[in-house]
Amino acid sequence: MMINKHFGQSYEYLIEADFKNSFFYIHSKHIKTNAVSTITNLNFILSEFENCYNQNDEVGETTWFIKDFNNLKKLWEETNEAFENTNFVLYLERQLEIDRASGGWNSEFNF
Repeated sequence: MMINKHFGQSYEYLIEADFKNSFFYIHSKHIKTNAVSTITNLNFILSEFENCYNQNDEVGETTWFIKDFNNLKKLWEETNEAFENTNFVLYLERQLEIDRASGGWNSEFNF
């Protein structure tokens, strides 16, 4: 299991990849409220990283199953690289504000 933590202006991010079981997640925590959500199913995330998965993979839900090891590795690398990009994070945080306002965020995940 590989885990990287990234920090934005209003959110913290936890990216997880389990290369043994082919799982991939992105979690986010709103810093002021501690509200947490797994954001892997956010439309922006799905479209931003669509070149890292194929039709045989199971994506669209909070947990992605990437069957090809090389695709999972590529997804891991590209996601972590994107979270180092200020413009990417700022745009994502605007999307997260909209998503958080619509509900479904909680603090049950231990960040």
